[in-house]
Amino acid sequence: MTIILGIVAGLIAFAIGGLWYGLIFRDAWIQASGIDMEQVEAGRQEGQKGQNEMVLSFAIEVVTAIALMIFIQTLGVSPLHAAGGMGVFAVLSSLKNYIFEQRPVQLIVINESYKLICYLVVGILALFA
Repeated sequence: MTIILGIVAGLIAFAIGGLWYGLIFRDAWIQASGIDMEQVEAGRQEGQKGQNEMVLSFAIEVVTAIALMIFIQTLGVSPLHAAGGMGVFAVLSSLKNYIFEQRPVQLIVINESYKLICYLVVGILALFA
């Protein structure tokens, strides 16, 4: 059951990512990350449509969710507290990279709030494991 719930959590996180970066915060994320949309469009015309990145992203979401689900179950505490706490630690550990990369605060907020939400999704589904 843990693996199945982990896969479901990974699917949900991937879907949230699609909404997060493709609809809700698309323009703000593109601007804050410094992505050159002209290069992206040129790549699309050359046949690079991002399928490899999407497949890899999906696989990472699923593996992360399964591993997190298994780890949460070994703690013997509330899954929501465990997932939330681990999400906070993940966000805090990422902050040092953003500081050295001198990234905009807006990018940090967009990326790290998404990460925290995904951890909480796993915690919610871990309640049913």
